[in-house]
Amino acid sequence: MHYRFSSSRFFSIFINLAFLLSLAFVGSSEVQAQTRETLHSQNPNHEKDQVHVMPEKTVDNRPWSEIYASPKVLSSFGGVFDQTFWSVSIEGIICFLIIFAVLAWCILFRSYKSNRRAAFFDGTSKVAVWGSIGFGLLVFVVLDIPLILSSYKHTHHVMWNYPTGPDVVRVMVMPQQWVWNFKYPGNDGQFNTDDDIDTINELRVPVGKKVMLQIKSKDVIHGFMLPNLRYQIDAMPGHVTKFWFDTTYTGDFELACYHLCGTSHYKMKGFVKVLEESDFASWVRENSEWAKAKFDPEDKQVQWGWNWGADDKLQSQNPAPQMQLQPAQKQALHSTSPKN
Repeated sequence: MHYRFSSSRFFSIFINLAFLLSLAFVGSSEVQAQTRETLHSQNPNHEKDQVHVMPEKTVDNRPWSEIYASPKVLSSFGGVFDQTFWSVSIEGIICFLIIFAVLAWCILFRSYKSNRRAAFFDGTSKVAVWGSIGFGLLVFVVLDIPLILSSYKHTHHVMWNYPTGPDVVRVMVMPQQWVWNFKYPGNDGQFNTDDDIDTINELRVPVGKKVMLQIKSKDVIHGFMLPNLRYQIDAMPGHVTKFWFDTTYTGDFELACYHLCGTSHYKMKGFVKVLEESDFASWVRENSEWAKAKFDPEDKQVQWGWNWGADDKLQSQNPAPQMQLQPAQKQALHSTSPKN
């Protein structure tokens, strides 16, 4: 028996070998961890310019039912999403039980018998046509219309009803591979000045206040998701998306990236810390003063941002820093001695 080695088989083996070699190179590529040293490797003299947050290694001793339960709702409107989820689930279960009951009845009581002749129809009769139309309309009226009305109501009256006013906490969010960057306006209340507060992987907000986020990715599409809010929004490169939420109690919560954004997607884990209003105000005041004292015009690592406005137009499609300091700010900066 002779084995014929065809050109197509050779091409297939070549493609498979090339794929395996590519996996080897990807697996052996150097992947940096999110540590203070690696994130500031290009700027070793300013290790304390940003706040870094790393998870603590602890053993979860909670009961199984609590570990795998739905995360506790954090916002005032989070229950809306739970209600929609359970409504769709219950309606789907009811439809499944009805279909299952019909099939079971047919199998048990209408099974084959030697003295019974099967009835065949091609679906062109009036009963079949109008029965199909009626069943489709029934499903549309019972299931689809309530979901459409509910989605429209919650979208326009909750999700797209963006808060405004001096009490709203504003935060810029710029995810990148593989970190979450957050920027707060400092004591002057304006973005892109020398007292902006920059954090990495940690979003701090006051309890009971509305928080308005503007999100723009630096590289690829990331998914900004807070499980305790039941809400996810895409972070797009070159485009600002908006998202708001409020909080009803304090605590620490997880922030996750819900899109596969690359080989180290697993590192896109952030944290949300909900503080008392007085604690948050003290944190903003102290860190704003610290940021202004430590600001270095040559340090481009923390100088990123865009114009915060109703039209959400960017100064540039380039995600490079957009900070423009005024001469008075520069003079005050050089006359201030940095804090240790």
